[in-house]
Amino acid sequence: MKTIHASAGDGRYTVHVDAFSTEGKGLCAFLYGGEIPHNGGTVVAVPRLKSNAAHDHDFTADIWISAVPHHKDTEIAVPIAKLMAVQLNEPISLTAGIHIDKASREEINLLCQNCQEAALQFIKKYRG
Repeated sequence: MKTIHASAGDGRYTVHVDAFSTEGKGLCAFLYGGEIPHNGGTVVAVPRLKSNAAHDHDFTADIWISAVPHHKDTEIAVPIAKLMAVQLNEPISLTAGIHIDKASREEINLLCQNCQEAALQFIKKYRG
């Protein structure tokens, strides 16, 4: 097993993706950042061919969500886990925990953008 790391953003808006790879048999990942990294919930995404697929590479993912009560971290974890599962064609378990006290809507949007960028960097590194 190998560990892969990617990050995006600056200062308190930095987010990270760390994952253990089973080298083709799935990823166990942690999406974290802000001021207080924590476990806010876990999303499992399993890639599958779309039911109306026109090509053998038209994938989506089945999603299972388990959120820690009073946490909203899985709201960003769902699209990130789906992106990673579909792009890498592997199941992924993604635990997320990103927090900034009294974050404004703009700060939340910036963190979400940084999550997307960190995931894209992770995908690039993983593909090597």
